[in-house]
Amino acid sequence: MRRKELGEQTKRTILLTAKKLFVEKGYFNTTIRDIARAAGVSTGAVYHHFESKEEIAGFIYRETLETIKESIEDAIESGKTAQDRVKGIVRALLELAERDRYTMEYALYVKHREILDIPVCSAEPFDLLKEFCRREIKLGNLKDMDGEVCAVCLTGAPVRLMQLKWDGALKGSLTKYAEEIGECIWNSLKR
Repeated sequence: MRRKELGEQTKRTILLTAKKLFVEKGYFNTTIRDIARAAGVSTGAVYHHFESKEEIAGFIYRETLETIKESIEDAIESGKTAQDRVKGIVRALLELAERDRYTMEYALYVKHREILDIPVCSAEPFDLLKEFCRREIKLGNLKDMDGEVCAVCLTGAPVRLMQLKWDGALKGSLTKYAEEIGECIWNSLKR
């Protein structure tokens, strides 16, 4: 493996390890030394790629938002009808939680405002959902309501389902509930 590829692989390992530790132990209870130890690298290797724990958290935050945003955009673009798009968003969120639990947990549980002074609810994925809702409302596909309320209705049930799964109260795959939850949300939002 070339040196550059090895460096990128080490950086990815550090980021994935830090994300997991920030979720499991909390940002403030995780040290650079903890990250290095769990990633199987030296503390110097961590500092070679990142200046600080805050920089790591910021990188993970931006990457997390981009991952969620892309999932939502794909669902919106692939839906032929408003119903398809609503159900697609629900499915995309649940699939992402199944595929990459720590990304969703990082988005939902880590107190970003304490670390970076930037709350996740005012970030691009939520803004994208609000804009989607406003557009569908304007087109007459969804009930006339506030765009933020609509976005919360769209995400509330999938997020709660994720929490139940992560807490061990829900067995089986999250995606097996996607159609049923999507239909419930569609029925509550449709005009």
